[in-house]
Amino acid sequence: MDIGLLRTFLEVSRTRHFGKAAQNLYLTQSAVSFRIKQLEDLVGVPLFTRQRNNIMLTPSGERLIQHAENILAAWQLALQDVGVAEQQESQLILGGISNLWDTFLQSILPQLAADFPSISIRTEINSHLELTRSLIAGRLDIAVVIDPPTLAELETVRIGKIELVLVCDKPGAKVSDAEEIGYVFVDWGTAFNLKHAKLFKKPVAPILHTEQSQIALEFLITYGGMAFLPKALVASYIEDGKLHMVGGSRPASRNVYAVMSKSAARKSELTAIIDKLCELELRPQANLQPS
Repeated sequence: MDIGLLRTFLEVSRTRHFGKAAQNLYLTQSAVSFRIKQLEDLVGVPLFTRQRNNIMLTPSGERLIQHAENILAAWQLALQDVGVAEQQESQLILGGISNLWDTFLQSILPQLAADFPSISIRTEINSHLELTRSLIAGRLDIAVVIDPPTLAELETVRIGKIELVLVCDKPGAKVSDAEEIGYVFVDWGTAFNLKHAKLFKKPVAPILHTEQSQIALEFLITYGGMAFLPKALVASYIEDGKLHMVGGSRPASRNVYAVMSKSAARKSELTAIIDKLCELELRPQANLQPS
């Protein structure tokens, strides 16, 4: 299989235009057409219907998209793995939800690199569901999440917790002022969202919905609003008077978990890394509270 055929197929399926695909791939249009014909001969079915000014995927072409993306992703992982520097013995693929990257994970990467110099680190940001799928498929070594999957083939370790506080840009604000001030909904997982729904006496439509606390923080500072954010992230803004605690609200906390496959080939190595994550969460720059 020529990987270039799949890349060409995905580009044509994205642009729906042979000429634009050729420009993006730095090929001639005839070369793109030839590659698509080669791939169609290889799979034995047409992948596109070609009409004047209208290129459409066939049902077979639609089904091939996901397989092509998976093959290219696996190939990229293989290249990265075999291309690891000689002094580095293995690669760590560390995944996490976006909210944990901007409040914790990105700050501990230098320490992980220093403590495990023989490991090359690759990061992934994705949803809980996609991280779980990657763990099961073996495309991910460790996932750091808030809502851990309850699957027999996965092992979960609690590494700490994040304390969340309700803050806004206006002093003296109360929970009941959320609709007037403008509520920013930060997704902190299913369990938190269920409790959060009971906070307001009536449903409040958010002016912004995000999975990243950093985006919510910048929104509050520049535009204004109210949101649940990590205490460690907003502490300095509260001290400076740029943000204020909302009256009548109670802090909430979310446990943070590291998840890996029970059948991982490098389980002892991954366990050591997870143990280090438990230690690093005690450090101020980690934005996590001690367990």
